[in-house]
Amino acid sequence: MSNTDPSTDPSSPIETFTPNVHARVRASTGRADRLRSFLQGHLPPGIDVEVVLTPAVQTAAVLPADIDALVSSDATDLERQQAARLLEGVDAEFLVLVTTAPTPLERIPLNDQLTADHAHQFGLAFHELLHILKTAIGPIAALLDTEVDPEYHRYVHELINIVEDGAIENEAINGANFSDTAEIRLELTRRIHSQTPDDLSDGQQARLSFWDAVTTTLYDAAVYPTGTTEVLLDEADDRVGFVSDADETAFRMVRDALEQLAADALAIQGVDLEDATHTHNKTASVQRARRVIDTWTSTLQPIIASADEPTDESRGHGDANSESDGQDHSPQQDGPVGTPESVGVSLDREATEDPYQDVFDHPTVTPDPDVDDTNGSANSPASDAEKSTDGTASTLVERKGGDQNGDEQMSGVDDDSESRANPAIESGKEFSDHPSRPQALAAAAERARKDRDDPRNRGGHSSPSGPQHGRAATSDDDRLAQSSLDAFQSGSETSQPSETGERDDGSSDPEPPREDRPVDGHVGDVGHETAAEPEPGPAHNRGELAAPSPAEYEHALEHDRDVAQREAAREQVDREAIGRELQELSDVLERQNRNRNSHPDAGPESSTETLSASRSGAGPESLDDIVFVPVTDDLVPPDQWAAVEDGAARVAQVLKKELSLERQRGTRTGLTAGGYDTRAGHRLAIGDPRVCETPTPGREKRYALVLVLDRSRSMRNGDPPKIEVATQAVARFALAAERLGIRVAIIDFIDGQARLAKPFAVETRHVQTTLLDTDCGGGTPLAEAIGLGRTVVETQRDEQLIITVTDDRPSDVEAVKRELRASYVPVCSLTIATDCETGTLVPDASALAPYYERQAAVYDVDAIDDRLDQFASLLIGF
Repeated sequence: MSNTDPSTDPSSPIETFTPNVHARVRASTGRADRLRSFLQGHLPPGIDVEVVLTPAVQTAAVLPADIDALVSSDATDLERQQAARLLEGVDAEFLVLVTTAPTPLERIPLNDQLTADHAHQFGLAFHELLHILKTAIGPIAALLDTEVDPEYHRYVHELINIVEDGAIENEAINGANFSDTAEIRLELTRRIHSQTPDDLSDGQQARLSFWDAVTTTLYDAAVYPTGTTEVLLDEADDRVGFVSDADETAFRMVRDALEQLAADALAIQGVDLEDATHTHNKTASVQRARRVIDTWTSTLQPIIASADEPTDESRGHGDANSESDGQDHSPQQDGPVGTPESVGVSLDREATEDPYQDVFDHPTVTPDPDVDDTNGSANSPASDAEKSTDGTASTLVERKGGDQNGDEQMSGVDDDSESRANPAIESGKEFSDHPSRPQALAAAAERARKDRDDPRNRGGHSSPSGPQHGRAATSDDDRLAQSSLDAFQSGSETSQPSETGERDDGSSDPEPPREDRPVDGHVGDVGHETAAEPEPGPAHNRGELAAPSPAEYEHALEHDRDVAQREAAREQVDREAIGRELQELSDVLERQNRNRNSHPDAGPESSTETLSASRSGAGPESLDDIVFVPVTDDLVPPDQWAAVEDGAARVAQVLKKELSLERQRGTRTGLTAGGYDTRAGHRLAIGDPRVCETPTPGREKRYALVLVLDRSRSMRNGDPPKIEVATQAVARFALAAERLGIRVAIIDFIDGQARLAKPFAVETRHVQTTLLDTDCGGGTPLAEAIGLGRTVVETQRDEQLIITVTDDRPSDVEAVKRELRASYVPVCSLTIATDCETGTLVPDASALAPYYERQAAVYDVDAIDDRLDQFASLLIGF
């Protein structure tokens, strides 16, 4: 075999052990924890959320921690069984689901994927946070039910979605209560998900219906300027046009009213710096809904009512539960689309996926305001005295807490409005039994609260222990979240939870707080540091101010870049170390081949070390003969890996104690004992701080451990299945050993084939998905796996040990015996026997017992930690 360097060979297996770092970071537990701290730090006390990074959502969603809510929401793509698994170990009332899809760089002025992904995911989470705090879900649903005919709900619903998105994001972007980072994240996220005329291919044309044009124009004016409206009305630009002349005529009639609606809605803001329940914000949300209904009643409904009845197809595109935020939903295809059947306007919509959750899909996490039906007119958001001179609605509550009361002017809802705004919760009903989506989600939220408060009603998806993912209540994340809640309660100047960097010892250093501060001027908020605050205006600096430049993006997202780079550094594997290990493995195999060729007649009695590796012939002959298990980009659910870490911590304690005892037993006492450590003396003389380092047990005496995992067909048996016990044992023991500086490699076999699942140079957490995979099948080539383990461990110069985790039912018992006799490396067996009577092993396992250095059997899954403790003590004996 050629002596090439695997690290420079493009076809080398190094790539097999190198995951896509961008994908790993997007789905990492560390990022989920930072997002949770970020969100929790903005929520009032008593509201608990859990963040789940998942491909099951297109962008982001906030839902009650309830299976029905997860399955029924249009924002998710989950089957019932998937939703149940996702909720395992969750002890929170609400879930924040954030996508793990990569951020498209071609739509934003960034070329760093890591930074873009970080900013995008935090931007999506921030968008959802703003809605659950500031949108009055119940009262808006009540207004829609009370003041709009059911046949028109879907139209008004879409307009409310657009206006609410625009007003809330505008307040965050142009207000004084958020940092540049938060603003740029929202702008970047909108830019990613907004369609523009430039998205059309050469020669492609889009033809908009009347309703397409209405929602697109409102989106351009209130949310994000896509430029579609300008192109639509530009006769010289034929990329975007109308389906018919009737649609164009009708649209020109309402265009001014739509732009006025956007301006009025953006001016309605409810900021009270002392209001942690966001009642003022929700009052403003109701006012915006009233303003939409006003425009609908006076301007749009007469045109809609005179149009032809919508077709079945159009109803399918825009029902009452449609998720539209008014983006440019232009059909991107050649030629006109959807010509109306009569002279009326066309109300058809071309279906495009909404990048954000529907307003009515957001659960109410803070109290909705009571709707007062004693003041004002049903169709007027504010009295004439409250209109500014240019006709726009004035800000109902001053941005810095003026005297005007935003709770006033809530009018026009009948006497039943309060019950509509706070619908009766009947948690025994199915999700589909409730009359509206808000009521169904409210029922799901109530069920989630009951499940959390009463362990008897958890339904199998909440952890009875309390702490998130099985973490201790005093973890760094919990302390960060608690400090945030304390800040809300006391009003003191405390650092808010933020993205954290990892120290070398695995602990976290909080970053200087930037955007991760409570909303609406709560403790920790800062305004812009360099420029004066702009006057309230359209979102994303429409019109007079230009969009952020690449330099502004770079400056504002500097924090995102730094944190993302640290995250990536933690998720990367040491490619150079893997290359060196593979090269050493190749050298060992070549040396073994030379020994076989030079001693072709070596018998089983030979005791020389050079021949011991070649006696059985069970191991590979070259690097090409080794099957490598690729490191996947996927990660196991956080609670599942947290359980492994908890078990590993207990094993590590025993292992550390055994290693410390060995050190004590091996240390002589007395003034004349010991020798002079010249290396330490030299460091002391030159002031090298390493002389004061405390060595970690396990590093004083170097160890190399190979674990062999059995994935054969017989491992499916037992209760619980033996494969589940075995994977947990291997993962825990490997993680515990690594924490003490012990080098670990893992070999498994499935379908009759032994594989290298983890080299010494790859950390256990990088292969968590592979380790905890419970797939199994085929025979039991235990001899080949031990032979591969002996070859792999020979690359190490440390104290060596091989532990098999198997049911000891090999395909060839005699081959295993020969391999064990030939091995100069101690081989022990953790025999999984959950399908056997206690104290009774299968014949093959009993036959192999004398050949193992030590054999321990697990009959009860609850005894797994005790057995792992026994093997922890093995390391001191060799």
